[in-house]
This record gives sequence, structure tokens and C-alpha cells, in this order.
Amino acid sequence: MKFSKHILNLFYLVLLFSNCVKEFDPPSQGYENLLVVEAFLSDGDEAFQMKLSRSIPIDTSAFIPEPGASVSLSEDSGEKYILIESNDPGIYFYPGNLNAQIGKSYQIHIQTRNGNQYESSHVTMRETPEIDSVTFRFEERPSAGLKGVQIFVTTHDPGNDTWYYRWEWDETWIFYTPYLSEHIYEDGQIFIRTDNINTCWKKAKSTSIEFSTSKNLSEDIIHDYPLRYVSTETDRLKSKYSINVRQYALSEESYNYWKELQKVTENLGTLFDPQPSIVMGNIYNVNDDQEVVLGYFDASTVKKQRIFIRRSDIPHVGIPNYYSFCTDSLVRFNRIQEMLDNGYFLASEILNDFGGLEYQFSTRFCIDCTLVGTNVRPDFWE
Repeated sequence: MKFSKHILNLFYLVLLFSNCVKEFDPPSQGYENLLVVEAFLSDGDEAFQMKLSRSIPIDTSAFIPEPGASVSLSEDSGEKYILIESNDPGIYFYPGNLNAQIGKSYQIHIQTRNGNQYESSHVTMRETPEIDSVTFRFEERPSAGLKGVQIFVTTHDPGNDTWYYRWEWDETWIFYTPYLSEHIYEDGQIFIRTDNINTCWKKAKSTSIEFSTSKNLSEDIIHDYPLRYVSTETDRLKSKYSINVRQYALSEESYNYWKELQKVTENLGTLFDPQPSIVMGNIYNVNDDQEVVLGYFDASTVKKQRIFIRRSDIPHVGIPNYYSFCTDSLVRFNRIQEMLDNGYFLASEILNDFGGLEYQFSTRFCIDCTLVGTNVRPDFWE
């Protein structure tokens, strides 16, 4: 669950269910400071991680970690894996390779520092089918005044055994500052810059809840599910953009959980309306079945597919230029320190029309892309 800050503030809002949907009518107060558990087990490269925190009022955005807990994962064979807390409070991980296997059953165990004990239901690691394709199409949305790229995912299970799917994604795009910084000024001297701070990449992760089912179809096929709309109102499509889609198989119970949670984010008028109920998952207090615990533990293999979208792949449309206000100044060597003292940033050494050297300055934002991105090229970048 990668979008906790948005979702955790919404747990107050819909039907409580555990394996089946039940009416739940909590009092108007007292649903702050609930334990929130975020844990998903897959066969991916990332270490198994669990995030523990406390719920907060819906009009705030703070993250309140739950540190100092004893956390473990067990499997049906009796094997137990002890998680350790990272340097970030409330984040627990298993440092080794779990080698989680399809068909095995897993359960999480938590003891908070105040002694309360929690467990999840046993969940079985499900096999996720391959993604057939991730495609895109340029679409205009006149009613919303938008132009952009709609990204679709298609998948199927030839064994007709999955039926329930969920997706997450992460996106990366390249951008450039208008002025290339080729020199630096230190101790009264000009040196050649060895790093590139003109070319950078930005990254973002999914914050929406994306899932679907083929249960009502004759075959287990999801065709062209509209996963992500990338508007030209951002700079994502200005040069080159990439999206990496992750697909997970769901049980019917976990599908129902995500379905109820999606209702919160899509159907409510505002987050500040009176909230009659909450979404609760498959985690409970061992000694107090009346305590409300937020979160859902699930397990499945993960399938991934990445695509790239280049500027030439879409029609010629206007895309924001976040550097349109940038200007530069040329000064002689004796004014370099003055420009630096006034908050300007050195770009390049330039030979003017008279054969003399001048030095180009602009604001740091217009030169140094690392202020809003990273200049470390991603390993997957083409």
C-alpha cells in the first residue's frame, strides 16, 4: 500500500467488513489513534516490509509512526520470520529472502510496545497471471478541458482461476533546465563541472485505487482497463515518460476490501462531511475483538510491465514550460562573487564577440535540476 497518507485519513468513512459486509455504527468520536497496518507479501525483489502507524483526524496529513513493536511473519509450515525496525520509525522489514511460495499460507503477528497483540487472518499466496499488454492512446476530454494520454492494461488467466485483479504503478519522466552548468567557481578560480545538473528525472507513485474483476464474464479476461490518464497540463509528456505497471491477483475478500475503500475516495462529497463508518480489514486484536484495527494483509506474486512514451508518440500539443520565466545575465570575471552573493548561480563561461570571456548567470532553479529531481539516470531508462 503505497498511498497511505491519502488512504489512512479515509478509513473512517464506509462499511466495516471482515470476510463479509456488516453494518457498523461507531460513535462520533474515538476513532483517532487506531492502529494502522500496511503489509503486502509478494515474490518481488523488494524486502518484505510492514508499516505501523496511528490513525489521525481526516483534516490533517501527519504520519504518526508506531515504533518499538515486535513484528513477525509466519507460514503454515511453522516457519517464523522476525522483522526488524528500520531507521525510519514504524517501518519494519525482513532483512533476508523470504522465498514466499504460491499456495502457502501466511499470517502476520504484532505486539506493540504497550503489550497489545494483533494478528491477521491467514492468507494464501496467490499466483498472478502475466500482463498481456500496457498500451496508450491520446485522448481529449472536452468536458474537463483536458488533453492527454490514457494508459490501458490488458490481462487474462488462461486457467480461468484469478478473476480479481489490482494494479499499482510508478512513473518516471525526464526533464531539462534551460541553462547548462559547465563551470563552478571556488576560491577565486573557475573549474570545469564534472556532474550534469541540467538533465534530471522525476518520479511518482500511484495514489489511486485500481482494481477490476472478470467474475461476471464468461472468460477471465480484463481488456483495456483504463489505469492512468496523463494530462498535458503537467510536464510529464514534454520529452520522454515511462510507467511501470505492477499487477496482483486478489482473493474475493481482498477485492471486496479494495472496493469498499474505493467508494470512500470516489463517492463522498467532501472529506469533512459527517462520517458514519469505517473500512476495516483482516487484522484484529488477539485479546479484544471489539478493537478496531485498520489495514489489510494480503499475498500474491507480482507481474510487471514497463512502457515508454516519447514526445513524438503524441500529437503536437501545448505542454507547460516551467522554465518560461528564466532569464540570464552575462558578467565579467570581477563580478562573479557579487552575483553569487546576490543569490545567482553560475552556468557557463562564454566567449563574447570581442574575444573576451564572460560568465553566464541565472537563478539556481533555472540551472540546477536536482532541486526538483535526481540527476542519477535510472537503470531501466532507454
